Amino acid sequence: MQKRFITLTLTLILIGLIAACDDPEWSESNEETALKVEEFMGSFKDAWYESLTSQSFRPIEEYLYPNSQFFHMKRRIHQQYSTQRVIEETVRLDISEVEETEDGEIRVTVEEEIEQSGAQTGVEERIRTYYLHPYQDTYRVTSMERHSEE
Repeated sequence: MQKRFITLTLTLILIGLIAACDDPEWSESNEETALKVEEFMGSFKDAWYESLTSQSFRPIEEYLYPNSQFFHMKRRIHQQYSTQRVIEETVRLDISEVEETEDGEIRVTVEEEIEQSGAQTGVEERIRTYYLHPYQDTYRVTSMERHSEE
């Protein structure tokens, strides 16, 4: 019985170590990649504004990884905002960090100032980390993390 317990424990530790190795290692991106990401993020934010003003999800679709959880979340938010006639415009977008993995995945942290009009009005400052996946000669957003206000 004790031998099985030790074997099970060692197996679980080994599985834990293997799972920990699956975490990608992030490193600072080069200047060329950082500039490309900055341009992509600006276009992504402009497309979000255009999609809300036109009440069509189409302009933002090409920036989102198809059928991802983030894609569906953005679609739901878009529908909600369109119903409430909320428009979000990015008035300031500062890229604070661009990192990448060996596989080309990008993690970009941005500080943004968003102006809302319509049913909701006001200015909001927020920090977000977006994860981008290479797609042809550009990227697609796969997910996003919100940072709590400190």
